[in-house]
Amino acid sequence: MFSKITGHSLLAAVLSLYSSSAIYAKSEPDFWQGFYSKREVGGFLSVGASLTYSGGLLSDIETRTHLVISGNYYFENGLFIEVPGNSNKFEPSWVMGYNLYNHGNWEFDVIYSSAHAPLNYHVHPKDGSDKDRTAYIGIRASAALGDYQFQALVAPKADNSEYNDGVYASAWIARSWQYKNWHFYGSVGLQYRNSQMLDYYYGVPEDAVILAPYEASGGFNSHLKVGFTKPLSASWVLDGTVGITDYASSIDDSPYSKLAKKYNGNRSELGRHVSLTLNYVF
Repeated sequence: MFSKITGHSLLAAVLSLYSSSAIYAKSEPDFWQGFYSKREVGGFLSVGASLTYSGGLLSDIETRTHLVISGNYYFENGLFIEVPGNSNKFEPSWVMGYNLYNHGNWEFDVIYSSAHAPLNYHVHPKDGSDKDRTAYIGIRASAALGDYQFQALVAPKADNSEYNDGVYASAWIARSWQYKNWHFYGSVGLQYRNSQMLDYYYGVPEDAVILAPYEASGGFNSHLKVGFTKPLSASWVLDGTVGITDYASSIDDSPYSKLAKKYNGNRSELGRHVSLTLNYVF
């Protein structure tokens, strides 16, 4: 989640730029007026060049260079859009939503985002086909409690045109440290996808020709992230991050996953993401 730059120091902007849990609740003398206050209006755009070493079970592990565009905007009526960068502490996906209400250090939003990226299979037409993206509508709660940040979301409506009754949920906790103009953080998180969703992506149908039939159960992906941000000037910011993902056992056990590892030497049951990004903040 990113904060508004206008009217704040660069350092304050950087600290909230890469934290999805930055809190904008206002202090109001009237309880109910404060309870329904909205975030501060505004936002910004960041464009960066990134060197990334990443991959895992679902993609080849390799070094890449690419353009990173990130930012956010919060409207006066409560609508917002967030596009996180490489150093986001929590959910890595883009988000569109509406800020329902805030109270104290807590924010509550209804959001629309992605629960699973599309997958492309090249085995046999009867063994599985390309899988579409799964989007969701859910409720997100965020809080900043001292040096700790917390975020959780639940989405009982997460599916696409090819399957129904998908469920997605996640919970994250992060800790931040400040040393001069360096901002460091570490976070841990769990992402849950139910059996309907994981079976859609990783299950093998009964009439498969090459692979053995497989029904995937629901499960958790666990994540560990550490990173930093450092302002270099009034507009340039350097950030770095290291992330590790342990996939749900039903993903590891899928015949698709085993086939990918067998014929791709640069796949692993442990996902990883290491990046260094130089950003220009508008």
